[in-house]
Amino acid sequence: MNWNQFGYICRVNSSKTLSTEQKDELSTQPHLNMYANSGSHSKLAHNLVTQIASQDEETSHKQATYYQCLPELVNEFKFEHKGWLSYLTIVFVIYVLSSLLYQFYVVPAFLEIYSAHAMSLNHTFDSYFTYWYVPIILLVLLLSIIFTAILKLKNASALTELQPFSGLFKFLIPRQLINEHNALITTLLFPSNHKKGVKASTLQTQHLAKCELLGLETQEEFKALLKQQLKLLNTHIKSFISKLVIVYGLVIVVSIYLFVKAAYQPLFMLGEVL
Repeated sequence: MNWNQFGYICRVNSSKTLSTEQKDELSTQPHLNMYANSGSHSKLAHNLVTQIASQDEETSHKQATYYQCLPELVNEFKFEHKGWLSYLTIVFVIYVLSSLLYQFYVVPAFLEIYSAHAMSLNHTFDSYFTYWYVPIILLVLLLSIIFTAILKLKNASALTELQPFSGLFKFLIPRQLINEHNALITTLLFPSNHKKGVKASTLQTQHLAKCELLGLETQEEFKALLKQQLKLLNTHIKSFISKLVIVYGLVIVVSIYLFVKAAYQPLFMLGEVL
């Protein structure tokens, strides 16, 4: 189930004019298929729909009213990952092609120039180019980490999983992002947890619980807090990815510097010898 299908189910269940039988009929697969191509599957959306369907009519109506804002918020703050992936891939391909070009065409030309002075230069030029593939291997490893982080953070931003940062991702993803996502999920689950009597554990849920206690209709407050938390999470995701890209760029810059140093240092040494 995607978030647009989820929104449709919420609109159906939040209706005050439809009977239970009519709601069940409108929730069947043929009607859901109208929204089938509008987004990726979300385990979280599926779990929430199952939860809403299992409640009594009054609770189902209230929770559906809370949650019908989710598709709009998820689409508004969706992390655009394709641009990052395309940019990093293009840079990597250009770097690899350039490395191969220099290794098989430029390096032999330099070697031919320096061959007559090989003894005096003590193989200075050859030392770097023996391991020319090492920066490429390092970039492949770094690119794998960045791609994995981007895809995992994309899923977290799109709310496709309840706990996206398990296993090794606890060490790969900054603790700040994990805590912000956990707080967001806690706010998102407030309607069901509050109904079950679960004690509010974050500032956001405590605020919502107080609003409920004092009789305020909290649907709009729920939406405002989710929007605020999604915006903050998305901002910090972009900041983290930018830092990873900077590290990626530094590896390329250092590699280019080492190449230039290895290629032209013998030239300066020849000048001193001559």
